[in-house]
Order: sequence, then structure tokens, then C-alpha cells
Amino acid sequence: MWLFRRLIFQEDYESAIKYLASSETRHAPKLDLDKAPADLQELMQVAHEPRGEERSKWLNDFVVRTWAVPDGEAEVLLPKEHLNAVRYVNRLFREANQKLKRDGYLVVAFDTAAKRKLQIYSKYPLFWANIVYFFDFLWHRVCPKLGLTRRFYFFCTKKVKKVFPRVEVLGRLYFCGFDVVSEQYIHDRYCVVAQKRREPAVERPSYGLIVKLRRVGKNAERIWVYKFRTMYAYSEYLQTYIYENNHLQSGGKFDDDYRITTWGRWLRKYWIDEWPMFVNILKGQMKLIGVRPLSEQYFNLYRPEIQQMRIKYKPGMLPPYYADMPETLDEIQESERRYCEEYGRHPFRTNWKYFWKIQGNILFRRKRSK
Repeated sequence: MWLFRRLIFQEDYESAIKYLASSETRHAPKLDLDKAPADLQELMQVAHEPRGEERSKWLNDFVVRTWAVPDGEAEVLLPKEHLNAVRYVNRLFREANQKLKRDGYLVVAFDTAAKRKLQIYSKYPLFWANIVYFFDFLWHRVCPKLGLTRRFYFFCTKKVKKVFPRVEVLGRLYFCGFDVVSEQYIHDRYCVVAQKRREPAVERPSYGLIVKLRRVGKNAERIWVYKFRTMYAYSEYLQTYIYENNHLQSGGKFDDDYRITTWGRWLRKYWIDEWPMFVNILKGQMKLIGVRPLSEQYFNLYRPEIQQMRIKYKPGMLPPYYADMPETLDEIQESERRYCEEYGRHPFRTNWKYFWKIQGNILFRRKRSK
């Protein structure tokens, strides 16, 4: 990211766009167009052509023709407008899901938040760019999402100009029943190809400061764990996508987890994001020391015998991971196995010992969450 900042500060717009085109798609899958439907092949070919009246007319005709197909029969869909100009994006995705047949394709395009930042910093001197970007962030990214300001924003904005982080659009697609099969820049606009795989989710996602995450608790019960938000909205729906396209690094975390915001990395560094878990402790779902509550995706990576050992006890806010500092997933499982075996024999003594080990590593060795 330091290279991107250097490029925009030098007002090198074209170089910065090329950097975004390579960095934002570093872990993205690529669609084999040779195996794609003929309509999708033709659409992607025309999309890469230089912008002009003939290209625009072809795309508009394609939109009209494909959306006229009866529900459940469309093979490829392209929205009439790019997503930044769409007020109800989830509604659009749900309508596309209903219109498409199973494994049908939805192609969407939008300007990412990174591109928006690039446009601002390439237009103004650095001092003014910082100020403009701050208020632009509040107006176009915060106000449209908060209940108290949403109506005011759309009342004042004659034309919708919402700004989306790339992660949010990907998460919305998964939330609405799609799997992302390709990401790329076409000209200077981000293009995502998604495939219908299931019906849209029914729950209502949150934009709030506190997020609820579904985790595996005691006796394999699914519980909602509370945390301060450290990821972009809809990130929780990208767990499988990240796992399939990003490698696991030491400690079992995803390599280059781009779902985490800059603010979120600071919260994680000082453990502030964990504070709302005290609610789970008060509700009797968790305890202070114990194995960390895992998502189903992570839980399924564990060996069956470790899974059974974990669900015998309540998960904890401070995991044994920070006492032993294991490096690999196998080492993490062994660390948790030792804890569970000790806890099963001597609960209070085990938690007392692990509490002081964990505090020593956090306070004096400065071990931090990432």
C-alpha cells in the first residue's frame, strides 16, 4: 500500500490504476471464458473494447434482451447501471438471483473506494486532499448506511454516488446467493463475475460498530459472539471465498486478509475489538480463559478428535494460543489439546496458570492479534 500512496501523491493516476488492477486482484480467481456461455464470452469481449457509442449501444441492448427473459431462465445478466449509481444494491442482486437459472452468471461493475481515494488525491494538493477525503468518506460511505442519515443523504444527493469498498460488494454477492468466479479491472472500473449457487440469505446484516459473528460453542451449539467491527461490512460472508483463494499463514490466520480495515488492525493490535465478548461471558456462553470460539469454516479444519474435545467446554475470550504461541494449525491444535486435557483434570488451577502466561506474553512480549 505504501507504493499506492506514493503514486497518488505524485499524481501518477495511470500508474496507480495499474497498481490497483494488480494488487486488488492478487488473490482473485480467473474465469475460463472458453468454458463459459457464448453470451458471457461476447459480453466480456465487448466490455474490453474502447469506450464509445457503439460499445454503449451494444451493452444497453444486451441489458434489455437478457432481463426480458422469464424468471429462472436467464443465463447471463448485466445491470443497466454501475453499482455506484444503484440505491438498493441488495434488491438488485436478489432480483438477479430470481431471474437467473442455477449456475447463471451476473456481471457487475463499480468504482472501488480505493479508486475514489485515488481520484481525490490526484486532483488536490496533499493538505486539501486529506480534508476532502475525510468529508467525502463521511458523506458517501458513512451517511448512506446509517439509519439516522440515510434518508437525508438521498434527499440531498440528486444522483446516487455511493462508494463501495471492493470487499463489501463481494460480501453482498455472497449474501445474495452468488459465488464470485472472477475479478478484474476493465479500463478503470472494477468488474466482478458471479455465479448463482443458492437462494439469498434471510438474516439482516449489520453496519454497526458492534458485529455479531456466528461461532461454534459448547456442545456444538451455534452462538452469536460480539466484537467491535474490524472488517468491512458483509466481510463475514466471505469466509469460504477467502479460504479458497488465500493461503493460511503461521498462526492459522489468512494470508493478506484484505477484509480488515486500517482502523480494525489498530483495534486488534490492542485487543479492543474483544471487549464486547464480556457480554457473552455474562450470558454464560463463554468464559475468560478457554479455546477461542471458531467459525464453522475454521472448526471444520480441525481434526475430529480435537473438535470433540473443544466442544466439551465453553469457549474463552483469552485462548491458550497466547500462552504457547504456536505457529502452524497442527501446533495450534496440540496447544488446545493440552489445555483441554489439563482443564478437564484441574479447571481452576489450569485457568490460573494460563491467565498469567497469557498476560505475560501480551504485556511484556507484546504478542498481538492481527
